[in-house]
Formats: sequence, C-alpha cells, structure tokens
Amino acid sequence: MKRTIYIINAILFMGCCLLVSTTTPDVKDIDVNNKITYVNSDAIKKEEVIEVAPVEVVEEEPIVEAVQEEIKEEPKEEVVVGKDEIIEDNKPIDSKPNEDICIPSIAVGSTFTGTMSGYGADIGNYTASGYYIGDSIYYPDSTYGNIRILAGDGDIPFGTVIEVSNSNAGSFIGIVLDTGRNIGFDRLYDFDLLFETSREALNYGVSKNVTFKILRVGY
Repeated sequence: MKRTIYIINAILFMGCCLLVSTTTPDVKDIDVNNKITYVNSDAIKKEEVIEVAPVEVVEEEPIVEAVQEEIKEEPKEEVVVGKDEIIEDNKPIDSKPNEDICIPSIAVGSTFTGTMSGYGADIGNYTASGYYIGDSIYYPDSTYGNIRILAGDGDIPFGTVIEVSNSNAGSFIGIVLDTGRNIGFDRLYDFDLLFETSREALNYGVSKNVTFKILRVGY
C-alpha cells in the first residue's frame, strides 16, 4: 500500500515538474547580456538606436565684389572776366572769320585798325586786373592823367596805354585793365570801352575802322 502511494506521489511530482517547464511566461523576461526581450514567448532583438545631434548648416553669404567705376568728370575751367563776370570755357565764343583776323605787334608806336564795342560798369565792380570801377570809369594814370578804361586782348599786358581815334566816342586815350569773352584780336571785337551803364554802352554801339596806337606797354 505504501509502495503504491509512493508511486502515485512520484507520478504527481513528475507531472508538476513537466507542467512548470512547459508553461509560457506571461511577463517580460529581459536578458540584459543578450539584449533579448521575451514577449509572449516571441523573441525580439532590440536595435541599438544612436541619436545623432543635428548638424547646423550655416549658409555662407555669397561674396559680391562690387566694382564701382569712378566717373571722373573733368571740372569746368572758369575764366574770370572783368566786372566779376564768370564765363565758362565750354560756352561758345564769337570769333571773327579767319580772313578778318589781324594780330598786331604789341610794341610802343605800333598802330593798327580794328573794331570797338562798349560795356557798362553796372554789371560788376572789378576788372580782370582787379581794379575797382564802382566809383569811376576813368583811371588816374601818373603819366597820362585820367584816361578811359578798356578791355583788350588777353595778350596785351594790363596797364598798356592806347591812343584811340575815329570812334563813335571820339578820340581819347585809354588804358587796358580788363578782358572780355568776345574781346580780342581773334574774337568778335578788338577792344571794349567802359561806360557807366550798360544802356550807355548799348547806345554807343560798335565802332568800326577805329585806329589804335600803342603809347605804352604795361605799367
């Protein structure tokens, strides 16, 4: 009887052991070394996830070489004319026809014939030589006394004294203290006579075939 009981107990024990060994685990068993997770008897191998920090891409600004072309504008030369007139050299200048140009010798005793116009002292205060004409149209010369003021060719030295004959203003002695845009041997008129006002100069008009005789060159 006891033997029978031992046999039964042994059978029951072996059955229990068999039952335990074949039971599927209901919880997660993790094998850390093999990195295997068991979920409902299914083996899933974990993948190692490596997080990579995002790389910041810095866009370089394109380098633009700005080439600025320097436009050099040539400054306009200005010619200071008597009576504080400023004449730009790019303005057209009236000139005589080539056949009428006569360049006389600037020497004492030299005589030549030409034209003479007039201008007024009311358009400025100083001549090209720097002489003040706000008070009188005459120049007090130490040799010839009070003589009229003339504008002449740029090659005639300031202070040159000229005897003028056969003009609309009669005969007189003048001194070259000024220049003008249209005044000169190769310009429209040979000389310009100073008057007190522009109206007087306009009434004077232009004298032709005037005789000029150089009495002194310069001061």
